Amino acid sequence: MANAIPNLFLKWLAVRELLRLPQSNAEIATRLWGPDDGPSKFSKMLRGDYGCEPDVAGELADVVNKRVAVVRGAAGRSDPAPYTFRSHDFESPVLSFTRQIIDATEVIDQDVLDRGHKALVREFSPDAPNTPGSLSVAIEQYGTTRFFEGASAAASGPPVFEIGRHKGLFAIDGLPAEAASGALKVYVMFSRDPSMLGGRIWDMTFQDVVRWLPSPFEPTVSGGRILLMREPKPVQPVPGRFRLTAIVVRNPDILGRLDPRGGNASAAPLDEEETARFLTNLARLTKSHANAVGFCGSDYVVREPKAA
Repeated sequence: MANAIPNLFLKWLAVRELLRLPQSNAEIATRLWGPDDGPSKFSKMLRGDYGCEPDVAGELADVVNKRVAVVRGAAGRSDPAPYTFRSHDFESPVLSFTRQIIDATEVIDQDVLDRGHKALVREFSPDAPNTPGSLSVAIEQYGTTRFFEGASAAASGPPVFEIGRHKGLFAIDGLPAEAASGALKVYVMFSRDPSMLGGRIWDMTFQDVVRWLPSPFEPTVSGGRILLMREPKPVQPVPGRFRLTAIVVRNPDILGRLDPRGGNASAAPLDEEETARFLTNLARLTKSHANAVGFCGSDYVVREPKAA
């Protein structure tokens, strides 16, 4: 049986957004496997639930190469592209693969690049359910004075932290009393959007885009609040807009279905492949097991200090 291609969904998303692929996934799938099973197989293959045969990966590479030629031709470039995609290119890390598309095409419009950037950033910044009684992230800022005390960050817009001047305290509010007394496991992920500095997500490595606290961990719960740190700490000296995503598991029996490392994984950061699989599993479980797992997220901004 063929192995799944790591994070093929994200790579194919980059293809669709940057090359403005005219064919739908269903059309491509029908050509590969026929109209009956094709669309379902293709969807499962993108998400890693179904292996990708080498000849299928070759067909996908052919789709990319033909579309690169069309985009270049529309911009008046009749010479061959500087790079020809092959099946093994889909094994590359997501951001490296995305850079290859841009470098091979050479003529992608700025607005298309912006759209592709936003699409990929969204995948690492999932929108949490906004329902009554749902969890919420509290981001409190400390400096010479204290702001946002006791309030959700979302209530006042993204807090702005100046490097060297502010500390932050992150917590989760809204935990039901019955859940607070049970065994909890928490995962915490930070994702970075560099666009406020003129950069795009593929200008960085995955490790610069996504960082995890060692997860899962057993949190400290005080007064219905999950404390993600015991005391305020300085933010990392890296400018940008950040999204903190916190996942709270109330039923440990589902850890094996959430964490691609297994149900007894030690607390550690997740890598690129594990992160994408984790987020896919999270989206499924929050629909099917909403009482067992929940998540919340909020943004904050880090910038250089203003001149005195």
